[in-house]
Amino acid sequence: MSAFILGIFGLIIGSFLNVVVLRWGEKSVGGRSACMSCGRQLQWYEMIPVLSWLALGGKCRTCRMSISIQYPIVEATTGIVFALIGGSALTLGAQLFGCAIAALLIAISVYDLYHTIIPDAWVYAFAVLALVSQILFSPPGELSIWTVIAGPIAALPLFLLWAVSRGNWMGFGDVKLALGMGWLLGPIYGIAAIFFGFVIGAVISVGILLPLPHIVKLFSRLGITSLPHARGGFTMKSEIPFGPFLVISTFITWLLLIHNVDPLALIGLSP
Repeated sequence: MSAFILGIFGLIIGSFLNVVVLRWGEKSVGGRSACMSCGRQLQWYEMIPVLSWLALGGKCRTCRMSISIQYPIVEATTGIVFALIGGSALTLGAQLFGCAIAALLIAISVYDLYHTIIPDAWVYAFAVLALVSQILFSPPGELSIWTVIAGPIAALPLFLLWAVSRGNWMGFGDVKLALGMGWLLGPIYGIAAIFFGFVIGAVISVGILLPLPHIVKLFSRLGITSLPHARGGFTMKSEIPFGPFLVISTFITWLLLIHNVDPLALIGLSP
Protein backbone atom coordinates (compact mmCIF):
# COMPACT_ATOMS: atom_id res chain seq x y z
CA MET A 1 0.00 0.00 0.00
CA SER A 2 1.40 3.40 -0.89
CA ALA A 3 2.87 5.66 1.75
CA PHE A 4 0.58 8.51 0.63
CA ILE A 5 -2.64 6.53 1.10
CA LEU A 6 -1.63 5.23 4.51
CA GLY A 7 -0.43 8.70 5.49
CA ILE A 8 -3.85 10.22 4.74
CA PHE A 9 -5.50 7.32 6.56
CA GLY A 10 -3.18 7.99 9.50
CA LEU A 11 -4.31 11.61 9.73
CA ILE A 12 -7.90 10.42 10.06
CA ILE A 13 -7.00 7.76 12.62
CA GLY A 14 -4.98 10.36 14.54
CA SER A 15 -8.10 12.50 14.83
CA PHE A 16 -9.98 9.49 16.21
CA LEU A 17 -7.15 8.76 18.66
CA ASN A 18 -7.53 12.25 20.10
CA VAL A 19 -11.17 11.47 20.86
CA VAL A 20 -10.32 8.10 22.39
CA VAL A 21 -7.60 9.56 24.63
CA LEU A 22 -9.88 12.38 25.75
CA ARG A 23 -12.95 10.26 26.45
CA TRP A 24 -11.46 6.96 27.68
CA GLY A 25 -13.01 6.07 31.01
CA GLU A 26 -15.12 9.24 30.96
CA LYS A 27 -17.77 8.76 28.29
CA SER A 28 -18.50 6.94 25.05
CA VAL A 29 -16.21 7.62 22.10
CA GLY A 30 -19.35 7.93 19.98
CA GLY A 31 -21.27 11.14 19.47
CA ARG A 32 -20.44 14.46 17.83
CA SER A 33 -17.32 16.39 18.77
CA ALA A 34 -17.82 19.73 20.49
CA CYS A 35 -15.78 22.63 21.82
CA MET A 36 -14.50 21.82 25.31
CA SER A 37 -15.23 25.38 26.42
CA CYS A 38 -18.55 26.55 24.93
CA GLY A 39 -19.97 23.13 24.02
CA ARG A 40 -20.85 24.03 20.43
CA GLN A 41 -20.91 21.01 18.12
CA LEU A 42 -18.19 21.18 15.51
CA GLN A 43 -18.92 21.20 11.80
CA TRP A 44 -17.17 18.78 9.44
CA TYR A 45 -14.87 21.49 8.08
CA GLU A 46 -13.69 22.22 11.63
CA MET A 47 -12.50 18.63 12.06
CA ILE A 48 -10.17 18.22 9.08
CA PRO A 49 -6.97 16.82 10.59
CA VAL A 50 -4.24 19.43 11.15
CA LEU A 51 -5.64 21.85 8.53
CA SER A 52 -8.68 22.89 10.58
CA TRP A 53 -6.54 23.63 13.62
CA LEU A 54 -4.20 25.76 11.51
CA ALA A 55 -7.05 27.56 9.73
CA LEU A 56 -8.71 28.41 13.05
CA GLY A 57 -5.44 29.59 14.54
CA GLY A 58 -5.74 27.03 17.32
CA LYS A 59 -8.89 28.68 18.69
CA CYS A 60 -12.60 27.87 18.77
CA ARG A 61 -14.48 29.71 16.00
CA THR A 62 -17.23 30.72 18.46
CA CYS A 63 -15.74 31.40 21.89
CA ARG A 64 -12.11 31.88 20.76
CA MET A 65 -10.77 29.68 23.54
CA SER A 66 -7.52 27.90 22.74
CA ILE A 67 -7.68 24.39 21.30
CA SER A 68 -4.95 22.09 22.59
CA ILE A 69 -1.98 21.68 20.26
CA GLN A 70 -2.24 17.99 21.14
CA TYR A 71 -4.78 17.57 18.34
CA PRO A 72 -2.60 18.47 15.34
CA ILE A 73 0.49 16.86 16.92
CA VAL A 74 -1.25 13.49 17.36
CA GLU A 75 -2.84 13.70 13.91
CA ALA A 76 0.41 14.63 12.17
CA THR A 77 2.43 12.04 14.10
CA THR A 78 -0.02 9.27 13.23
CA GLY A 79 -0.02 10.31 9.58
CA ILE A 80 3.78 10.36 9.39
CA VAL A 81 4.18 6.99 11.12
CA PHE A 82 1.53 5.37 8.92
CA ALA A 83 3.24 6.81 5.82
CA LEU A 84 6.60 5.40 6.94
CA ILE A 85 5.00 1.99 7.47
CA GLY A 86 3.38 2.24 4.02
CA GLY A 87 6.74 3.08 2.47
CA SER A 88 8.40 -0.04 3.88
CA ALA A 89 8.89 -3.38 2.17
CA LEU A 90 6.35 -5.07 4.47
CA THR A 91 3.48 -6.97 2.90
CA LEU A 92 0.06 -5.34 2.90
CA GLY A 93 -1.11 -7.51 5.79
CA ALA A 94 1.97 -6.67 7.83
CA GLN A 95 1.51 -2.97 7.08
CA LEU A 96 -2.09 -3.02 8.32
CA PHE A 97 -1.03 -4.86 11.48
CA GLY A 98 1.75 -2.31 11.85
CA CYS A 99 -0.68 0.59 11.59
CA ALA A 100 -2.89 -0.91 14.30
CA ILE A 101 0.16 -1.34 16.52
CA ALA A 102 1.32 2.21 15.82
CA ALA A 103 -2.10 3.64 16.68
CA LEU A 104 -2.10 1.82 20.01
CA LEU A 105 1.39 3.03 20.85
CA ILE A 106 0.52 6.65 20.08
CA ALA A 107 -2.64 6.46 22.19
CA ILE A 108 -0.70 4.83 25.04
CA SER A 109 2.00 7.50 25.05
CA VAL A 110 -0.45 10.42 25.01
CA TYR A 111 -2.69 8.93 27.69
CA ASP A 112 0.30 8.14 29.90
CA LEU A 113 1.59 11.69 29.45
CA TYR A 114 -1.69 13.12 30.71
CA HIS A 115 -2.61 10.59 33.40
CA THR A 116 0.69 8.80 34.25
CA ILE A 117 -1.03 5.46 33.74
CA ILE A 118 -1.37 3.06 30.81
CA PRO A 119 -4.80 1.47 30.26
CA ASP A 120 -4.56 -2.33 30.52
CA ALA A 121 -6.84 -2.87 27.51
CA TRP A 122 -4.50 -0.89 25.26
CA VAL A 123 -1.20 -2.32 26.42
CA TYR A 124 -2.48 -5.91 26.29
CA ALA A 125 -3.90 -5.31 22.81
CA PHE A 126 -0.50 -3.98 21.73
CA ALA A 127 1.29 -7.02 23.16
CA VAL A 128 -1.11 -9.46 21.49
CA LEU A 129 -0.90 -7.72 18.11
CA ALA A 130 2.89 -7.61 18.32
CA LEU A 131 3.13 -11.34 19.01
CA VAL A 132 0.53 -12.29 16.38
CA SER A 133 2.26 -10.12 13.76
CA GLN A 134 5.51 -11.99 14.35
CA ILE A 135 3.78 -15.35 14.08
CA LEU A 136 1.93 -14.39 10.89
CA PHE A 137 4.57 -12.40 9.05
CA SER A 138 7.98 -13.71 10.11
CA PRO A 139 10.01 -14.92 7.09
CA PRO A 140 10.04 -18.71 6.63
CA GLY A 141 12.48 -20.37 8.99
CA GLU A 142 12.82 -17.37 11.34
CA LEU A 143 9.94 -18.29 13.64
CA SER A 144 11.37 -20.00 16.74
CA ILE A 145 11.10 -20.26 20.49
CA TRP A 146 12.93 -16.91 20.65
CA THR A 147 9.89 -15.30 19.04
CA VAL A 148 7.73 -16.41 21.97
CA ILE A 149 10.12 -15.61 24.80
CA ALA A 150 11.30 -12.28 23.32
CA GLY A 151 8.53 -10.45 25.19
CA PRO A 152 9.38 -11.78 28.67
CA ILE A 153 13.10 -11.30 28.02
CA ALA A 154 12.62 -7.63 27.13
CA ALA A 155 10.25 -7.05 30.04
CA LEU A 156 12.50 -8.71 32.64
CA PRO A 157 14.79 -5.70 33.35
CA LEU A 158 11.83 -3.39 33.96
CA PHE A 159 10.07 -6.08 36.01
CA LEU A 160 13.12 -6.32 38.27
CA LEU A 161 13.21 -2.54 38.69
CA TRP A 162 9.52 -2.58 39.55
CA ALA A 163 9.87 -5.48 41.99
CA VAL A 164 12.98 -4.20 43.78
CA SER A 165 11.55 -0.69 44.18
CA ARG A 166 8.03 -1.95 44.94
CA GLY A 167 6.74 0.25 42.16
CA ASN A 168 8.57 3.42 43.21
CA TRP A 169 11.03 3.45 40.30
CA MET A 170 8.87 1.92 37.61
CA GLY A 171 5.17 1.45 37.02
CA PHE A 172 3.91 -2.01 36.15
CA GLY A 173 2.29 -0.56 33.04
CA ASP A 174 5.79 0.05 31.69
CA VAL A 175 6.62 -3.61 32.32
CA LYS A 176 3.60 -4.68 30.28
CA LEU A 177 4.58 -2.21 27.55
CA ALA A 178 8.06 -3.75 27.41
CA LEU A 179 6.47 -7.16 26.92
CA GLY A 180 4.95 -6.00 23.64
CA MET A 181 8.18 -4.26 22.67
CA GLY A 182 10.05 -7.54 22.92
CA TRP A 183 7.51 -9.35 20.76
CA LEU A 184 7.51 -6.55 18.20
CA LEU A 185 11.27 -6.08 17.96
CA GLY A 186 12.73 -9.40 19.12
CA PRO A 187 14.85 -10.00 22.23
CA ILE A 188 17.97 -8.10 21.14
CA TYR A 189 16.33 -5.06 19.65
CA GLY A 190 13.64 -5.10 22.33
CA ILE A 191 16.23 -4.74 25.08
CA ALA A 192 18.12 -2.18 22.97
CA ALA A 193 14.92 -0.13 22.59
CA ILE A 194 14.38 -0.17 26.35
CA PHE A 195 17.95 1.07 26.85
CA PHE A 196 17.38 3.78 24.25
CA GLY A 197 14.18 4.68 26.12
CA PHE A 198 16.22 5.34 29.27
CA VAL A 199 18.63 7.50 27.28
CA ILE A 200 15.83 9.49 25.67
CA GLY A 201 14.12 9.83 29.04
CA ALA A 202 17.31 11.07 30.69
CA VAL A 203 17.96 13.67 28.00
CA ILE A 204 14.38 14.97 28.02
CA SER A 205 14.13 14.87 31.82
CA VAL A 206 17.29 16.95 32.21
CA GLY A 207 15.82 19.44 29.78
CA ILE A 208 12.51 19.79 31.61
CA LEU A 209 14.19 19.99 35.02
CA LEU A 210 15.65 23.31 33.87
CA PRO A 211 13.42 26.32 34.57
CA LEU A 212 12.68 27.02 30.91
CA PRO A 213 9.58 29.19 30.46
CA HIS A 214 8.84 27.88 26.97
CA ILE A 215 8.50 24.34 28.34
CA VAL A 216 5.97 25.51 30.92
CA LYS A 217 4.11 27.28 28.10
CA LEU A 218 4.14 24.10 25.98
CA PHE A 219 2.58 22.01 28.77
CA SER A 220 -0.04 24.69 29.28
CA ARG A 221 -0.75 24.76 25.52
CA LEU A 222 -1.18 20.99 25.54
CA GLY A 223 -3.67 21.28 28.36
CA ILE A 224 -1.58 19.02 30.63
CA THR A 225 -2.15 19.98 34.25
CA SER A 226 -1.38 16.69 36.00
CA LEU A 227 2.38 17.07 35.63
CA PRO A 228 4.43 19.37 37.89
CA HIS A 229 5.83 21.54 35.10
CA ALA A 230 2.30 22.57 34.12
CA ARG A 231 2.05 24.07 37.60
CA GLY A 232 5.41 25.80 37.60
CA GLY A 233 8.28 23.33 37.50
CA PHE A 234 9.62 19.80 37.90
CA THR A 235 11.87 18.78 40.77
CA MET A 236 14.10 15.75 41.22
CA LYS A 237 11.23 14.06 43.08
CA SER A 238 8.64 14.71 40.38
CA GLU A 239 6.92 11.72 38.75
CA ILE A 240 7.56 11.69 35.01
CA PRO A 241 5.77 9.04 32.89
CA PHE A 242 8.21 6.63 31.26
CA GLY A 243 5.78 5.21 28.71
CA PRO A 244 6.21 8.01 26.13
CA PHE A 245 9.99 7.52 26.15
CA LEU A 246 9.57 3.79 25.55
CA VAL A 247 7.15 4.49 22.71
CA ILE A 248 9.52 6.97 21.04
CA SER A 249 12.36 4.47 21.32
CA THR A 250 10.16 1.68 19.96
CA PHE A 251 9.14 3.75 16.95
CA ILE A 252 12.72 4.73 16.13
CA THR A 253 13.99 1.15 16.42
CA TRP A 254 11.03 -0.45 14.63
CA LEU A 255 10.82 2.01 11.74
CA LEU A 256 14.54 1.68 11.10
CA LEU A 257 14.27 -2.11 11.08
CA ILE A 258 11.34 -2.26 8.65
CA HIS A 259 13.30 0.01 6.33
CA ASN A 260 16.25 -2.40 6.51
CA VAL A 261 18.42 -0.13 8.65
CA ASP A 262 20.09 -1.70 11.67
CA PRO A 263 19.75 0.77 14.57
CA LEU A 264 22.59 -0.88 16.47
CA ALA A 265 24.90 -0.60 13.48
CA LEU A 266 24.22 3.14 13.39
CA ILE A 267 25.88 3.51 16.79
CA GLY A 268 28.71 1.12 16.02
CA LEU A 269 27.19 -2.04 17.47
CA SER A 270 25.85 -5.17 15.79
CA PRO A 271 23.62 -7.94 17.17
